[in-house]
Amino acid sequence: MKKLNNSDFELIHNIIQEIDFNYDSEKQKNTLILSELWENTTGKKISKLTKVFEISDDNVITVLCADSFTANELYFSKENLLELMKEKAQNLGIKIKDIKFNYKKWKEKNDE
Repeated sequence: MKKLNNSDFELIHNIIQEIDFNYDSEKQKNTLILSELWENTTGKKISKLTKVFEISDDNVITVLCADSFTANELYFSKENLLELMKEKAQNLGIKIKDIKFNYKKWKEKNDE
């Protein structure tokens, strides 16, 4: 068996970094697309109080909300929003399983 040397480890490390970069850029691209879909689905008034934060590996969208009232209101219409978003996203090749609403991270993101 061939003995590994440092250059082999550097090559493997570079390959892993490239894979991670491509994966992250794909997630960022999907998040931007979903942000536009979210704005089109909810309208300008709601989109000012909300923001698509990310889409997880298990196809769950996290939407940040300005306050708990907004999160609760959206939660009540979650099924309708989810159906509309699924339909639009599927046409663009993005799968959506669920939507989570989070108002605590809104403050964290705006405090940074």
